[in-house]
Amino acid sequence: MKKYFSLIYWLAVVLLMSLVFASVVDGYSQAFLLAIMFLPGALFVKFFIKDLSFENRLKGILYGGCLAVATLLIEYLCIVLTSWYLFKLTPGSLPDLIFNPVFIWLLLAAFIALERIISYYIIKAVPPDEFITFTSERKKISVRVDSILLVESRDSEVMIRMTDQTAYRTKMKISQWESVLDNRFLRVHRSYIINKNHISHQTLNEVTLKDLTIEVSRKYRDAFRQSVQGRS
Repeated sequence: MKKYFSLIYWLAVVLLMSLVFASVVDGYSQAFLLAIMFLPGALFVKFFIKDLSFENRLKGILYGGCLAVATLLIEYLCIVLTSWYLFKLTPGSLPDLIFNPVFIWLLLAAFIALERIISYYIIKAVPPDEFITFTSERKKISVRVDSILLVESRDSEVMIRMTDQTAYRTKMKISQWESVLDNRFLRVHRSYIINKNHISHQTLNEVTLKDLTIEVSRKYRDAFRQSVQGRS
C-alpha cells in the first residue's frame, strides 16, 4: 500500500478535480484533461519544496517566491498548450477560474498537504517491511532493513553499509533509497541516509553510528533535529 500510495492518491485527485472542472467547461473530456494538466505543477512542487528552509529567512522567502512563480508558469503553459492542441481552445475561451493564481496555489497546496497527512498515518498504521531486496554487482541481495546502518552515495554508485560491517555496491540512486526506506531512516546529507535506530551520539552538526561520524548538512539540519528529538 505504501509503495503505490502516491500513484493512487494522485489518480484520485485527477478524478476529483475533473468533476470540479466539469461544471466550468463543456464536456467531461475537457475537464479531465485540465485536471491532468495540474499534475506537472504538483510534481514540480513536491520535488522542490523539500529544499525550502527558513533557517535563513531571506533565502527562504526568495526560494518560496521563485517556487510559486515557477509552478504557476508551468501550470499556465501546460493548460494553454494542451487545450489549444487538443481542443483548439484559446485562453479567452477558458474559464477565468482556471487561470486564477490564488486558486491554483491553494488547490496545489491543499492536495500536497493532504497527501502528506494521509501518508503519515499510513506509514504509522502499516508495519515496516522486514526485508528489502536490491541488485548489487548483478546479484539479487535481500537484507533485513533494520540491519542497514547507512546508505552512502559515492559518485556513480551507492554503498549500503550494514551493522555487521558488510557493504554492498548498487547503482540505485540515493534519492531512490530515500523513497523506499521507511521512517526508521533519515537523510542527513546529500550523500548519506542513516538508520536512526543505530545512532550512538548526535549534536546539531554531526551524528555518530558505531565508529562512523557523519556531518549533518544545513539543508537537513531542521528535519534531523525534529526527528531525533528526545535522544540523548
